[in-house]
Amino acid sequence: MALSNSSSLSLEEVAGAAPGAGLWFQLHPPRDEELGASIVRRAQKAGYRAIVVTVDSWTRGWRPADLDLGYDPFLRGQGMGTFLADPLFTASLPQDMAVGSQPWLAAAGARWREVFGHSGLRWDYFEQLGEITDLPILIKGIVHPDDAEEAIARGVSGVVVSNHGGRQLDRSVAALDALPAVVRQVAGRVPVLFDSGVRSGADVAIALGLGADAVLLGRPWLYGLAIDGAEGVRHVLRCVLAELELTMVMSGAATVGDLRHLVRPAPGRAGGH
Repeated sequence: MALSNSSSLSLEEVAGAAPGAGLWFQLHPPRDEELGASIVRRAQKAGYRAIVVTVDSWTRGWRPADLDLGYDPFLRGQGMGTFLADPLFTASLPQDMAVGSQPWLAAAGARWREVFGHSGLRWDYFEQLGEITDLPILIKGIVHPDDAEEAIARGVSGVVVSNHGGRQLDRSVAALDALPAVVRQVAGRVPVLFDSGVRSGADVAIALGLGADAVLLGRPWLYGLAIDGAEGVRHVLRCVLAELELTMVMSGAATVGDLRHLVRPAPGRAGGH
């Protein structure tokens, strides 16, 4: 699992609840690069196995549903578990307020909005990050082959083809349409992962068939979690894996390599099936 730095619990609490699990940490680089470095060092110390740097979300997109509902949990101090556990972040908060009080949480939310999102992110950031940690670094949010090439030149260990689930930039290129060109450019030099819009095992099969080395699943397991907690997550994952297996069987694909002979981009599109 790749844990977002916008989680309700701190990265240490999550790692402590899943000893030995294959945890990755998803970093949205903050404007304060020292704060980002502190979080990355904590992730490595806590046993996370990779850093996934998200580059397509340095500000929140235009989300009408959130606006209609007045939904902004960060202003209420929610979703900041990793930040609230960071000494650099808490040192920037008023010291005359009771920790955990509503005024303190409001101040934390205001400070979070000041530091969230690094709109001045540079390519050399990834080289600098490599000096902070010896964990593998993946860059998430790649939809153009030129960016994939530059990412490899900067030493990343993998790229994630993603448009953030279509939740950031409306009318952006579909991640699936972007996948084949990125796969061709990368040419096996680093793993190419895929996410955005994956809802079923059949979706996984299509992405694997178009060249992805692995597929990330987000929204479906959240639905399972909301309905039935941890068992709901397990049920969703079992269903997705079962449908993937059945899709391969009914397609005559014994291996992922076989899928790549069966799946083709739709006519007139960069991707599709």
